[in-house]
Amino acid sequence: MIFSNGWYTDSVDVYRVEDVTEGYIKKQKSVKVGTYPCRIYRSQKAGPIYTTEAGRVSSQDVMAVELECDIQSGDELYITRGGNLGKTAASRYFAGDIMPYYEPVGAMFNGLGHIEIGLLQEEVIKK
Repeated sequence: MIFSNGWYTDSVDVYRVEDVTEGYIKKQKSVKVGTYPCRIYRSQKAGPIYTTEAGRVSSQDVMAVELECDIQSGDELYITRGGNLGKTAASRYFAGDIMPYYEPVGAMFNGLGHIEIGLLQEEVIKK
């Protein structure tokens, strides 16, 4: 893929809530389903908003990954900006709409197919 060599500078750990049986008890548990190269390329960060109870930070970003990645709407994502460059600080997001962009038939360029995923980041800040 053209994008793979250097374009996907970030990395994402994907967690999904799945049914797990422990003994005779069925529970729902967040399970890691994969780690993939990615890139956040459209970022809309806002400053914190404070109320009398707590503060809140939110953003709406867009991430690109390869077509083969197993990410579904609602998955919890830990994205490390520069993760494929050796950075380690991750931020928590939730996956929104999944929009695949496939190779056009007879395309002159190979490897342009990818998935765009809308991201939601919402964290509560304690006073």
